[in-house]
Amino acid sequence: MVMLLMIIPISSITNSMVYEDITEQSVNDKDLSSWWWEPLELLSAEFDTNNYFSRIAVDNSNNIHIVTSSDEDILSAGLDRDVFYKKFDYVTKSWSELELVSSDGSSYSENPDIAVDSTGTVHVVWLESADILGSGTDRDICYREKTSSGWGSTELVSIESDSTSTYLAIVADSNGVAHVVWEDFADYTLADGDQDIFYKHRSAAGIWSAARIVTDLSTQSAFSPDIQLDSQENVIIAWNDPSNILGSGVDQDVFYRQLDNDFITWSPLKLISSESAATSSSPCLSKGVDGMIHIVWYDYSDYEGAGTDADIFYKSYDPKLDSWSISEVVSTESTGTAFRTYIDVDGTNSVYVIWEDTTDVGGGGTGNNILFKHLDLNTHTWSSLAILTYDNTVSSFTPSLAVDSLGHVHTIFMDSDTSLLGSGADYDLFYKKFVGTPMQPVLDKINPNPASMGNIPLSWSSVQDATNYSIFRETSQFYSIAGLTAISTTNTTSFSDAVSSTGYYYYAVVATNEYGESLVSNIEFVEVTGIFASFELGELLIFAGIVLGMQLIFFLLTITLINSKIQSTAKPKKGKK
Repeated sequence: MVMLLMIIPISSITNSMVYEDITEQSVNDKDLSSWWWEPLELLSAEFDTNNYFSRIAVDNSNNIHIVTSSDEDILSAGLDRDVFYKKFDYVTKSWSELELVSSDGSSYSENPDIAVDSTGTVHVVWLESADILGSGTDRDICYREKTSSGWGSTELVSIESDSTSTYLAIVADSNGVAHVVWEDFADYTLADGDQDIFYKHRSAAGIWSAARIVTDLSTQSAFSPDIQLDSQENVIIAWNDPSNILGSGVDQDVFYRQLDNDFITWSPLKLISSESAATSSSPCLSKGVDGMIHIVWYDYSDYEGAGTDADIFYKSYDPKLDSWSISEVVSTESTGTAFRTYIDVDGTNSVYVIWEDTTDVGGGGTGNNILFKHLDLNTHTWSSLAILTYDNTVSSFTPSLAVDSLGHVHTIFMDSDTSLLGSGADYDLFYKKFVGTPMQPVLDKINPNPASMGNIPLSWSSVQDATNYSIFRETSQFYSIAGLTAISTTNTTSFSDAVSSTGYYYYAVVATNEYGESLVSNIEFVEVTGIFASFELGELLIFAGIVLGMQLIFFLLTITLINSKIQSTAKPKKGKK
């Protein structure tokens, strides 16, 4: 009996070890080659006059937020140029009604930018020529936020400026703080009367900091600032400047500076476009999930055979090593002028770049086109060129993009083609989306294995572009889910399967989203046996020893009791008389 207890578990473990040699399916990295662009969509159907500079942002719930400027007299905006807002709701899959943002201005309100913080609060800044809050009739920076309660009051950002404020940018951090940079001719603090870059931040409580000059080392006018936050929420600011600083020469170059999250300490000035020997302009920043900073700009340098026309250059910055990568030319296929570029990075560190280009792509016209590429940081290879405006017959311009948590890329741009979706002869705002099915999940090995009957714990990798996961279970090996029915669906990355019979069970997971299913994950199996299945060999031997000891004790006690009973019932011998 004791020997049987010891032999059965050992035999079971030996059999399971044989099955551990089953070959698993290979699990691929994210492959965007099968993704596609959805049909073009008109966003400015409400406007009969021109749309101008527009920007896009995506929040944590994958809602899309867009700001644009137009001369249209709609929503009591008047005949001056105003800033408008609209939102795409990810749940209802519908666009909101148009909203007027610059409702307090009676003059030009234009060049807006937008950011959405982790609470869903929308932050909008724009250039305002109206005399708002005593700002005067020169152009100033105005701000407005939208919460669940609606739009707040208009606020004046450039309150210290007594001159013209121009190009601006905004970003919001995880604490609801809005960070703003802009160009300004104000002779404020260490500025010297030329155009400088200024910075401010607004607390979640609505308190603005004092203006800080970023380009205090500049000797000439600085242009085109952009702003981003690193993983520690230090403030990263880039711009272009013709000042001969750090051996940059007298051409325009791209510079970088960091303000620590204490809002006090500035890093030393750094030159980004160090390989360029010609004009470098209009940088755009983005941050990866690993904290890396990515930047693009357009550059006239004949670098890597790019030619002397403008091309899109790219670099990345590692804050841990405090070092920049070497420059790369993105627009290698361009034979014209590439400019007005924008960048964003998704949750798997794929980098997406969009830009305006005069290259004749062989489509319906010879006007400017919107071009797009993405970079796989795992292999560091650039994709082939995508032409978003191949069929457009006139010019497209000022593109912008944003990536949601599913990795889908949302782009907007202006176009004057009258044949596009009945948009008319004015400049209109269009939207296009880069989508695909989820990448393949990775199913973890099942532990314990063997397992006893009951709940079998399953877990797998999180897939960025998935909304749900389907779990499949079979009693024999399989590699396709064709004809199979999922035992359950979940939006988490774990599942507990109730198993009431012994045997071998094979599991796989498929990620799904609104565009379809991923490839089947690797197959993992578990052997389900009796109660002893979850014990290790050493534990079983100890258990068997305990059982043997108890049996021996029981046997000895039984013998002792029997002997005792025999002795107590025996008759005593009679003695002789």
